Amino acid sequence: MPVPDPAATVLLLRPSEGRYQVLMVQRNSRGFFGSLLVFPGGGVHRFDSDSDSFAEDDLAHRRAALRELAEETGILLTTEGAISAPRLKDAELYTWMDEMGHRAAVDDLTMVSRWVTPTGAPRRFDTRFYLVGCDYAPEVVIDTDELVSHQWIDPAAALDRHAAGDLEMMLPTLAHLRWLSRWTSIDDAVASAAGADGRTAIRPDRAEDGSFIPVHIPVVAE
Repeated sequence: MPVPDPAATVLLLRPSEGRYQVLMVQRNSRGFFGSLLVFPGGGVHRFDSDSDSFAEDDLAHRRAALRELAEETGILLTTEGAISAPRLKDAELYTWMDEMGHRAAVDDLTMVSRWVTPTGAPRRFDTRFYLVGCDYAPEVVIDTDELVSHQWIDPAAALDRHAAGDLEMMLPTLAHLRWLSRWTSIDDAVASAAGADGRTAIRPDRAEDGSFIPVHIPVVAE
């Protein structure tokens, strides 16, 4: 049985006409998430942390989430604000940040949830989802090696387009869009997520009819 790979994802929100939009990207046709519309994110690696236990290190997940956001969209969230990121990946991006004196805005991220791919899948992920608002974001410049497009979209509109068959998404993405659609402001969304700490994960189990049932499981003992 494949061991879940650690991963991190960012729900980046910006104000829009009294409400807000979330940044989403479409994967290319290759790979595990081929052609799906998802939130920016990717794997957590050893270079994201000085700890040997990086797979369980929340700081490593936060750093990875912001690194992946920068690599995939060109938006780097720093303690000074959002800036345009150079076309660098992995440890090279961290080296550039150190040279330029930039610090990743890891404390601005609010953890939303933790999802684990069901057993039986050919590849499994243990993904932490983080939320962050941004009053200003530079122009999105996608990584065309991994992505084919991007869009800022109202969560409710994204759900409507999925229901109409225009946008293809997977269960965790839809679940977070449904949650986001409940709130009318970024502050409300952030406040509603406060308290998530990664000790409880969501593992969707497949029911006999083929549907998925979200199951909450303890990850770390009290």
